[in-house]
Amino acid sequence: MTFTAALIAFAILTMILLSNQIFFTYATQGFGYGFSSNRKGNIELSPLAVRIANTYRNQVEASAYLVPVLAVAALIGLQSESAQFAALLIIVGRVLFSVLYYIGWPFARVPAFGLANLSALYLVYEIIVSGVL
Repeated sequence: MTFTAALIAFAILTMILLSNQIFFTYATQGFGYGFSSNRKGNIELSPLAVRIANTYRNQVEASAYLVPVLAVAALIGLQSESAQFAALLIIVGRVLFSVLYYIGWPFARVPAFGLANLSALYLVYEIIVSGVL
């Protein structure tokens, strides 16, 4: 997977997670909830609603370190096949993490989180040893 394709896939995954959160909120709180400034104070959220919100929040937090690594790899023109495979593993890890977060299996999402992050660390290593920076 090219780094540009990985960035696009990451953005698509982020938009899907945001859309899931919005649609679930509309389905459970009513359509007017999104357009009203007169919302009730503290709304009790279901465990699934909390997991959906946390999944999106974690995706946004992960973008703070994954997007720059993928962008630098794309900008410097990194051509290593192993680095491009690492970009694919980042996306696969994030997709698996999101699905496992929705399901509610905290012990199972740790390997998916590790897959994405170790792949990002490998990309950083490839960027450093490429000698471009």
